[in-house]
Parts: sequence; C-alpha cells; structure tokens
Amino acid sequence: MIDFSLRFGVFLAVFSALLIWQWRCPRGMLLQWRQRWRHNLFLLGIGALCVRVVQPVLLSIVAVMNQYVGVLSVFELPFWLIVLLSILVLDCLIYWQHRLFHQVSFLWRIHRVHHSDPELDISSAVRFHPIEILLSLCIKAVAIWLFGIPLEAVLIFDILLNASAMFNHTNARLPVSIESAVQRLFVTPDMHRIHHSRVDLEANSNFGFFLSIWDVLFLSKRAQALDGDEHLKIGLPSTKTYQPTSFKEVLLMPFKTFKRHR
Repeated sequence: MIDFSLRFGVFLAVFSALLIWQWRCPRGMLLQWRQRWRHNLFLLGIGALCVRVVQPVLLSIVAVMNQYVGVLSVFELPFWLIVLLSILVLDCLIYWQHRLFHQVSFLWRIHRVHHSDPELDISSAVRFHPIEILLSLCIKAVAIWLFGIPLEAVLIFDILLNASAMFNHTNARLPVSIESAVQRLFVTPDMHRIHHSRVDLEANSNFGFFLSIWDVLFLSKRAQALDGDEHLKIGLPSTKTYQPTSFKEVLLMPFKTFKRHR
C-alpha cells in the first residue's frame, strides 16, 4: 500500500515552509483569503478522503501486479533508471491530462473549479473538484498498468507533484537572479501565474505542474503575460467577473452553464 503517512507528512512540511515564505515575502496583497481558504480547505478535505479511500487500492494493486509486465519491463534497465523514467512518464501524462481538461468541454466544466479562485496562494494548489481528483486517479492507474510503473516511483512522483503544485501556486516569487535558471527545468510561481489568467489565450498555456520542459517541447510555454504581469487578472477565463461565493456553488460549478470566451 502507498504510504499515506509519509505523503501526508511531507505535504505538511512543504505546506508549512511555503506558507511561511508567502507570509514573510508576499508577492501581493490577498484581499479575499478568508473565504477562499475556507472553500479550498473544504475541497482539500474531500479530496484527501477520495485519495485515502481510492488510491491505495487503485494504484498500489495495479503497480504491484504489473511492474514486471508493462512497457518498461521490456527493457533490461537498472531499477533507478526505471524509477526516473517512470517519473518522467507520469509528469508528461499530467501535462497532457491538464491540457486535455482545458480542451474538452465536459472536462473543462470540472477543471474550472480550480481556475475560479480569484487570487493565487498556496491554498489554490488544493482547489480541485473531487470528480477531477477521481478522474485523475483513474488516468494515472491506466498509465501505471500500461508502463508497468513500480510502486516506489508512484510514491516519489506523488510527493513531487504535490510539493511542486504548492510551490508554483505560492503567493511569492523567486529572486530575479535565479528565476530564469530555475524555470528552464521546473515550473515556478511566475510561470504558473500566467496560466491562471482570465485571458483565455494565457490560461491555455503553461500547463506543467512539476517540470517545465513539456511546455517547451509541446510549444505551450508563455514566458510573459500579454500586457505585463502588473495587468494580469487572476480568475476564471470563461467570464470576466464570475467567482463562486459559497462552497455549495463551488461543488455545483461543473453542472452550471457558462458562456466561454475564446
């Protein structure tokens, strides 16, 4: 079984460190944090319950039963290299999953819950509808089965993905002197911030969560906001002003109809 205690312990440690970073060196003032944090933490609780119940059964069993049968087992590679390749495969998968959730109408209806956050901070990293979390678990399970990804790689990748998602949503920024260097390999808060723009063209860029190389490779990277970062407006790209005002409204967003601007 995937070690849930380890994942949760690392989550708390990274969350605490990044929370201190954005508190001591905030990128900007957060005016709606009380309501946003209430909604986001409720979603975190539901999402954690989904993961706690479904993931140990779905992913661990698939990984244990199939690690010598999938694509990676065809090649006689050292275990450390299989783990590294598995992490790359899973990260590329998450990139394309994210991109697909923006392009397919019924998937976007679910994913727009994440984009409805009117401000960005570390809590935005856990703002996902439970339906999206369950779909993501199923997609990941298929990849584990097809590639024969070992259990150790699943655990390492989950930890990396959670930590990087919190990092690139943090209301802080790296020093200018190292931003460009870090961004060549990893997604940074400056890079991911553009993805949360209300401008549809900007929202459909910078899909990566952990490694930035996929956006470069598949031509979806945007280095700067169209009108400069100082004019970038965070929120749902399908409307100019909409944002949910209650947790019930957040949960019902996938079933609400919006006219999407393109």
